[in-house]
Amino acid sequence: MAHGGGPPEGGTGTPRLASDRRRRAPPARARGGEILIEYSALIAGGVVFETWLLALVLLRIRRTWTRVVFAPLAIAYMLMGGAYVGVTEGFLTEGWSAAILASLIVAHPLTAILALSLIHGEHLPRRRPAGLLLLIPVPFLLLLAAGSGWSRADLYAPSPLGAFLAICLASAVAETVYVRMTSPLLATDAFWINAGLVALLVAGPIYSFELEALNFTEAAGSNVAAPFALLALALAAFHSEPFPAAYPRHGRRWSGEASVGEGLAFVFDETKPKYASAISRLEASKGRPVLVLSRSAEPPRLTEGRPLEVSLIPDRHAGLRTLGTAAEFLMRRPGGLVVLEGFADVVAIAGWPRASDLLLRLRQLVADSDGTLLVSTSRLTEGERDELRSLKLPWWVLPDPGSEAEAILVRHFGTGAGRLLDGFAHAHALRREDLSTVHVEALVHFLHRALGDLGRGTGDARAVEGLRAQVERAARDLRSFAGRHPAELSAGGWPSQEDPRPEEQLLVRASEYWKGKEMEELFAAAQGLAERGSLHELARAVFVEHLGDAGESVFRSEIAKLGKRPEDLLARDLARLADRAAVDLSVMADVVDLAPEKDRIRRQIESLRRGLASLAGDDA
Repeated sequence: MAHGGGPPEGGTGTPRLASDRRRRAPPARARGGEILIEYSALIAGGVVFETWLLALVLLRIRRTWTRVVFAPLAIAYMLMGGAYVGVTEGFLTEGWSAAILASLIVAHPLTAILALSLIHGEHLPRRRPAGLLLLIPVPFLLLLAAGSGWSRADLYAPSPLGAFLAICLASAVAETVYVRMTSPLLATDAFWINAGLVALLVAGPIYSFELEALNFTEAAGSNVAAPFALLALALAAFHSEPFPAAYPRHGRRWSGEASVGEGLAFVFDETKPKYASAISRLEASKGRPVLVLSRSAEPPRLTEGRPLEVSLIPDRHAGLRTLGTAAEFLMRRPGGLVVLEGFADVVAIAGWPRASDLLLRLRQLVADSDGTLLVSTSRLTEGERDELRSLKLPWWVLPDPGSEAEAILVRHFGTGAGRLLDGFAHAHALRREDLSTVHVEALVHFLHRALGDLGRGTGDARAVEGLRAQVERAARDLRSFAGRHPAELSAGGWPSQEDPRPEEQLLVRASEYWKGKEMEELFAAAQGLAERGSLHELARAVFVEHLGDAGESVFRSEIAKLGKRPEDLLARDLARLADRAAVDLSVMADVVDLAPEKDRIRRQIESLRRGLASLAGDDA
């Protein structure tokens, strides 16, 4: 039979092809009446909603892969609905039915791929590569549909085309049902995605048979559930939206030498995330992309050679957003390092079942992207630590740097060496528990300054030389400890665990040889340094606290304008310092056009004034 031919009306033989059905079909409005008009209005309203939803996703969603898949999917459904209304209401010719058919063929595999992407993230091609195979039949089906004269009525008929469309939706439904049952973190989103997919099935393959039974076949080629399905997918995308940050541009996989294993996850057992922070800075200094997730209040910024610090926002989807943030970062910069300093916050917000599921998915994520995950146990309860151990991740028990530094100083200066550490902490506006390996060089410099002050005094030259040797040995041991890798430290051998060796006992007890006089003078010199240096260090800390990384440079600039050295700063100078800084920052606020930025700078000025006034006290 030639294409377009067929037996006469009412005759026998093979069924008429779609082209005959289209040619002999009566006008749609004559058969549908008011019901068809109302149905078309419903579909048109859905197209308007889909357009708004697409614009919202493109403007608000940061995840690249989600936007790449969602945009063509929404456009396909919009084209399907718009062409259907146009053909049905007579605005468009019957030739636009081919566009309806093509849009549905494209939309179904994209729907399944987007659903799988929202579950498995940007690394779907590695985790579920079979999902992308759904796109392979699309060009062949489009060519076959154009050459065989398929119509809208053939969409869900028992045929290869109908089977393909049903398989696309069914495969995604099966995956979401499995995730719903096995993943505490993704269970809620999997439910809504599944609801959207089931709605598409009901309003598509299942609904088409109902429409034919009701003699309302004009609805073929439309899917009234498309807006609901897109809404369910968009909700899942918004729930896993990454935290605000200045994410790096897409780049090649980092291929440098890492100080921690690639493709692995590690747990740093520490009271505060000191070693995790040290490793993140070390890796960033090598040029490795580093993401640090914590409850820091500082605005996230991307600086070359420094980690990207992102604040965990305490909302009901914090676990999903943490996963989305890490996935987006590692997709842009494969081979990067993800440091989860605020894991205790995620546990407190999301609960342990979701938090543990998050860790397992992050471990798979870094394995897929050749990255590394570091998790700090800071602020976890003992019960939560026990639960974390059950995940069988590599576990490194690490010492407290402050305690180890004190143990080193005690070894060289006796039990009174704690006063040296107290003086250093006071001079640098630190608490003892905040001391970490990054402060070692500053501590060594502090010891040398204290020794220099003692040498300029009336101390005995022979005693000063003896103390100088003590300081050099202490500095050597402090630097040696700070240079040890966490993997080495986790094996033990900490300074606090070592017994003094016989030759060191003589050095540690130098205070007995010097009758305690010179050692006390060293402690007194250190205390004097702390008292002189504490005011400018505290003022600098106020600037950094309220202005972020720029606070250091602003503080030094304002000190220079006062014509003073930092160490010469007096309490009465703080009011002038606050006034000058307020003037300069106000000029900056006037230049900024954005009202929120103006308000933020003004708030910083007021908080800076209050901080300096509190520091000055009654001496201002």
